[in-house]
Amino acid sequence: MKKAFLRTLIVLVAGAQLALAHDPRTVAKDFSHTMSIEGAGKLTLSYKSLHYNEAAYLSVKQNERTLTNLNRLWKKIGKLDTDFDVMIGDVRVPKGSYDLGFNFDAKDNFKLVLGGAGNEITIPLMAQTDGPVVNYLSFDLRPENATDTFTFEGRYGKIRTSAPLKVPYLAEQHDHAGEQKPAEKKP
Repeated sequence: MKKAFLRTLIVLVAGAQLALAHDPRTVAKDFSHTMSIEGAGKLTLSYKSLHYNEAAYLSVKQNERTLTNLNRLWKKIGKLDTDFDVMIGDVRVPKGSYDLGFNFDAKDNFKLVLGGAGNEITIPLMAQTDGPVVNYLSFDLRPENATDTFTFEGRYGKIRTSAPLKVPYLAEQHDHAGEQKPAEKKP
């Protein structure tokens, strides 16, 4: 018991020293992005833009215990609040408020992690690891060619992860206020 207490105390003191010595230019900034859809509501991403440290990233991937601890910490780096259901990748995300996070493994398999109401939704992300270095974590949500489809993207270091985000409310045959969209006229 005394050894466990001593180890915990050492970790806390070391953490406090690191926090006090941290370069303020690399402290995480708070960001928020909102998409509004008339008749459906809003989807808002809010997150801490974590600073990228390549040496630490490569080191973490070499130690399974450290990677597990880091993934536990990164499960709550922001929030996803949505007034309507969405599909991210092949995973349904019901409307609601979720803790936003992500995790990865030693082979660069990245997942978006959404937690709320005692449940956890894990969404596999497509990843590319050869992009230009981005010094701060950033998320983006942008429209694609289909009316109901967007791209959810996260960038961090040389890593770019993404998944399609679909809004069923915007689907072609969706019933808005009890009315079906008219069928397209053929020439």
